[in-house]
Amino acid sequence: EGVDPRIAYFIVTAWILSATFCFIITGFFLFHLWLLSKQYTTIEFCEKRSKQDSPFRSKSPYDRGCCSNFQSVLGRNCLFWCFPCNRNLKGDGFVFEIREDLKEQYAKEQEDIMA
Repeated sequence: EGVDPRIAYFIVTAWILSATFCFIITGFFLFHLWLLSKQYTTIEFCEKRSKQDSPFRSKSPYDRGCCSNFQSVLGRNCLFWCFPCNRNLKGDGFVFEIREDLKEQYAKEQEDIMA
């Protein structure tokens, strides 16, 4: 005695659908982990690809290293990264530190704007 063919069909179909969604969601998750490690938003990533003169073309001005990037978004204590209640963040969520090699250039541009 075997499994009813209709039930087997539904089981196989459900397995194929869940495997497909799992594959897609895993790719989406890994892509966003990569974006976070490089300190890009999705919009900045798309602009980087579409515009030749984009300031994000080579490297994000906010990229301060993988560990520091994760800490600036998820908090200093990695034990709380999976929980949405962590308030021990490096910044305020509106202003982010830029790379050390760009601070001088940014300060000069700000002076030029103010002058």
